[in-house]
Amino acid sequence: MRPRILGAIVGIALLAVTAMAIPLAIRLGNDERGQSIARLERTAAATASRVPDRIGPGTALTLPDPASDGDLAVYDANGIRRAGEGPALADPVVVRALAGHTNSGTAGASLVVGVPIVRGLRVIAAVRVSEPIAVTDSQVRRQRVTIVLLGAAAIAIAILVGLAVSSALARPLRRLRTAATRLGQGDFGVRAPRSGIAEVDDVARSLDDTAAQLGELVERERTFSAHASHQLRTPLASLRLAVEAELARPRADPSMALEEVLAETDRLEGTINDLLLLARGTAERGPVDPDAVARSAERRWHGGFASVGRPIRVRSQGDAGSIVQASRSALDQILDVLLDNALQHGAGVVTIFVRSAGEGGVVIAVDDEGAGITGNADAVFTTTAQGGHGFGLPLAAALAHAEGARLRLAHAGPHPVFELTLR
Repeated sequence: MRPRILGAIVGIALLAVTAMAIPLAIRLGNDERGQSIARLERTAAATASRVPDRIGPGTALTLPDPASDGDLAVYDANGIRRAGEGPALADPVVVRALAGHTNSGTAGASLVVGVPIVRGLRVIAAVRVSEPIAVTDSQVRRQRVTIVLLGAAAIAIAILVGLAVSSALARPLRRLRTAATRLGQGDFGVRAPRSGIAEVDDVARSLDDTAAQLGELVERERTFSAHASHQLRTPLASLRLAVEAELARPRADPSMALEEVLAETDRLEGTINDLLLLARGTAERGPVDPDAVARSAERRWHGGFASVGRPIRVRSQGDAGSIVQASRSALDQILDVLLDNALQHGAGVVTIFVRSAGEGGVVIAVDDEGAGITGNADAVFTTTAQGGHGFGLPLAAALAHAEGARLRLAHAGPHPVFELTLR
């Protein structure tokens, strides 16, 4: 990239210098020629003022020395040189001057100016002044050398600016490349440095967002992979119980047992699909009725609690009818974790309580009549088996966080209470 940026800057500078230098050189050359002609005309005019009113064969004339290595001569009305140095007879420039026109031209390697001498409305003579064209050309060459040197300096400055700009642009891009390489190697905590260049910083922010999203996705998949067995254990246990119960006491119509097994199989399949969607972050989110979620969980777990002689019930506060935006699958999995935890480690009646949390929020609480949790209560969401509780709770906390909700242990016990707060 640096060679392309440098080439573009130098190319533009070269084009600009060329576009300005050529017309400038031509203009300065013309101006120098014009100045030379003007200088010769002034010399001729000064000489004409010294010429007497009559010029003849015996007229004595004293002419000044030309300022440059040139010729100065006076010609009478017949075109014959009467004084000075120059052609013996009038050349075309002198002829036009004798006709009353100040004019200029070239004669060989000289620049020639002719000026008429007028006395009383009559041209009596003409002054011819010449100087080598090399005098003017040397001035033009010096000017052109100056232009070339200035152009070369401009190109050199453009090269230095191009090197600085290309380095300034390449440096943050190299850092972005390094950050992208680290991200590709699995370093999701990488953050691209800022350069102060708006466009490059936009790319850096996008890379940071991508790294954060990938890190969250990978962490979610790791968490779900670590705790998926816990979520699958309950439907597998129900499936096993259904099969063992039928084997222990076969019924006359096996279709009933098969239907129960099929129902448990469907539940297991649904749990697997939900976990996959949640792990990939592709679970559908939409309006969800928390009261309906609680009652659905009560129906799913009624048989499990009834088998051990424990009741499960749902209570709703009168104004807890708010609809929340969430993933139904995630809420089902969170409640399954909490209810399975109450079934395995709690005691007595299990209550799912739905109430308003203010500002449109809703709280779904799960409590039982067990002894509660001992030790560090906050650790149940990061480690397993705190006082007999905690299996699956890290997964439930991760699901809640992904939904923008909060899962906390409101009361450690006795009679422990877990609260899921939905916005």
